[in-house]
Amino acid sequence: MNRIILLILILLTNATWVFCETIPPKGVPMTRETHPIYFSYIDDYFTRLKDALESSRFYRHRGWGASYSYLITKDGEIKNMKGTTFQNNYFDRKIKEVILSVKPEPFRDGMESEDIMFDTFMGFYKYEEFDISVGFQLGDVNRKVIDLDISTKKR
Repeated sequence: MNRIILLILILLTNATWVFCETIPPKGVPMTRETHPIYFSYIDDYFTRLKDALESSRFYRHRGWGASYSYLITKDGEIKNMKGTTFQNNYFDRKIKEVILSVKPEPFRDGMESEDIMFDTFMGFYKYEEFDISVGFQLGDVNRKVIDLDISTKKR
C-alpha cells in the first residue's frame, strides 16, 4: 500500500513537467504542433501588433522601419525597451507607441519562462512580410530571443 501511495505521489509531482514548454534553440522550428503553448501566445501577440500597426495613422515612407528589443514578463509587463534599428526620431517614436499600445497578455499555463525577450521590427515596404523567428541569440545578451518581423504595404 505504501508503494502505491509513493508511486502516485511521484507521478503527481512529475506530471507538471509533461505540460510545460521551453523556447527551442536556434535551428529548431517552433510550430503549432511542436510547441503549441508558446506558439499560440506568440502568434496571438504578433497578430495584435500587426493589426495595431496597420490601423495606426502616421506619416511614413516606403522603406522606413524601426525595431525595439524588450522583455515581456510572465505578468504581461513590457520592460527594458530599447531601440535596435533606427529611422528618424518621429518614426521611431511612433513605432514605440504602437508596441506599447498592445498590452501583452500574462503568460499562459505551461509556459516555463519568467520572461521572454522580443526583438520586434516594424516597417513599410512594397510587399507584405510577416515572420516569427525563435531561439536566436543576440550578441550583447546571453539568452534566447523571439524575433518578430512585421512589414506591411505603405498606404
